[in-house]
Amino acid sequence: MDAAVVADFSQREYRRMLDLAVAVLESKDPESMWHVVGQEVLEILHATTTIFVELRWRERTGRAEGWAPEWVGGIPLADLVGRRMQQEHPLFLYTSSGQRAPITVDEVADRSAWLRSDCYNEAHEIFGTTRQMALPLPTTREVVRGFIMGRPGQNFSAREVALAAGIQPLLHGVDSHLREIRRLHRTHGTDRAELDPQHRAAEVGITPRELTVLALLAQGLTAAAIARRLGISASTVNTHLERIYRKLGTTDRLTTVLVARDLGLCR
Repeated sequence: MDAAVVADFSQREYRRMLDLAVAVLESKDPESMWHVVGQEVLEILHATTTIFVELRWRERTGRAEGWAPEWVGGIPLADLVGRRMQQEHPLFLYTSSGQRAPITVDEVADRSAWLRSDCYNEAHEIFGTTRQMALPLPTTREVVRGFIMGRPGQNFSAREVALAAGIQPLLHGVDSHLREIRRLHRTHGTDRAELDPQHRAAEVGITPRELTVLALLAQGLTAAAIARRLGISASTVNTHLERIYRKLGTTDRLTTVLVARDLGLCR
């Protein structure tokens, strides 16, 4: 990672990237991790939606491997990504040409033409976004992988594009790590549901962010300490805890941790 970019990270952004790296290393389920990664990318780059896509440009086909926030997963994303391929979305054209630097759609498309396009209109109607940025990952000529982020209002700033470039090497490492886990699962026939808390959390409705809070709770951290670790307010932590209690049917911290451990949600 470029030293100048790292120096420009805020303490909160840097902590988020460290938490992300730890979460990826601890997880054994590649099918759920892109949602966790997507949420971190979304918050670091101040986006409102992000989708991690795999594109096969020659075939004009694509799929989504992860997204944030959660409600995005309720949209038929495979169809959406396929339409973007057929419509030749400017950011898809950019990444398919072999370009790997993060970039906003305004840098690769005429603004007036973009505002009249089906790509823009559908994104605005479904997601409420008016600005988009791509964060590609190094892959092959046949396959393009990376994040497409969106938000309403102000365009992504030069600093945010630089931050995207700064976290790009880590995300490339995440991608390689998770693909290797997939290969090992195929080779050894590992049952992911038996290994990963993310899968079990999904079964009881615990979100990735709530699972992070739960893991820190299990380590004995107070709400204030969890807030400092995650760079959020104590009231936000308490809101997460209230939702966790409700979903697990508990009323206090100790019982919550014991139930969570029984369910395989934390250690």
